[in-house]
Amino acid sequence: MATLTAQKVTDTGTIATMASATGGGDEFLNTGLEFLFFQNEHASNSYVITVTAQVTNIHHQNFGTVVKENIVKTITAGAEVFIGPFKQAAFNDTNHKVQITYSGVTTLNVAALYLDQQ
Repeated sequence: MATLTAQKVTDTGTIATMASATGGGDEFLNTGLEFLFFQNEHASNSYVITVTAQVTNIHHQNFGTVVKENIVKTITAGAEVFIGPFKQAAFNDTNHKVQITYSGVTTLNVAALYLDQQ
């Protein structure tokens, strides 16, 4: 498992530095502002990306109990996808990280990004 370092997206633009997705999964420190960018560069394989919800039943003061499920997204061959941001109460583990797993990783690239709030 690799730990991704989130890259700041500014108003002048950012070229994401992509990392190869890791077979054992990846993680990143989550402040609630981060999102993930994936590139599937495989010519024919689709992959399933799973972002694990750590808490599935969250109490909301206005809506009662809200059920949060894992985020499961299929990325087809040659496609790019953004996922997130991730609510800390649902997706952060005890180390404040979000856990990501993949059905395959050959030519699957990932970057964690966050928006500049200034």
